[in-house]
This record gives sequence, C-alpha cells and structure tokens, in this order.
Amino acid sequence: MKKIWKIEKLVLPQHSDHAGVMWHGTYFDWLEEGRINALSKAGINYVDLTKNGFELPLIDTSIKYISPLFLGDTITIETIFKISKSPKINIHSKFINKSKTVLTIAEVNLVLINKKSFSIIRKRPDFISKAFLKLNG
Repeated sequence: MKKIWKIEKLVLPQHSDHAGVMWHGTYFDWLEEGRINALSKAGINYVDLTKNGFELPLIDTSIKYISPLFLGDTITIETIFKISKSPKINIHSKFINKSKTVLTIAEVNLVLINKKSFSIIRKRPDFISKAFLKLNG
C-alpha cells in the first residue's frame, strides 16, 4: 500500500473570496506545500535541493472541484506519490473535510531538472532516489 502524506490546513480570510468560498489559487499553494512537506519528511529540504542545482517544476496538473471549501473549514490534504524510473513524478492529492468527505481531487506531474541547463534528469542522484523511495512508501 502506498504511503499517504498528510497536512492539515484552515481556510482563512486571505484564502477566500467575499462569499467565503476558497479561491482556486489557494489549492495550488496548498498542493505545493503538501509536496514540499512530504519531501522534507522524506529527507530532502527543497532549499538544499535547489542549492545543489536541481528543481522539480510542475509539467501538468488537473483539479476536480467536487464541493467548495469555505472560510473556517479545516481540511486534511492527503498526498500519494507515484514515482518510478520514468522522469515523470506523479502525485495524487485529496482535500478531505472533518466529516471525511472528499471535496477536491488533484493530480500533479513534476520532473527533476538540472537548474542551470533546464534539462530533465533521467538518472537521479542517490540522495534523491533514496528520498523518493521513502515518498513512495
């Protein structure tokens, strides 16, 4: 079974519009926060990753908004990484409320690149491969 990485978030006024509905851009911020948090727990500090000449840019994404998030909602974001030998890193996330209802489903795809040349890295350095094994669970 795949490892599930979790973070908890609270919809604050800066995350929502005047009707109290969470703004769509906040989803992307929280998805990234979940990824960075999971990477950190797996042993990769993102700042150190970039200092070593690597980046993990987003290459495509999709979000299915099932039900809106509202001001004051507490949400758990559950994230699963699907990492193989392919350069593409596939990540699935669910936004779940306190009643255990899935409100949003998202998929994000990243690639590891050389920061200077912007070329995709197909053979990952050992320290990254080891962390990715932890992310996969």
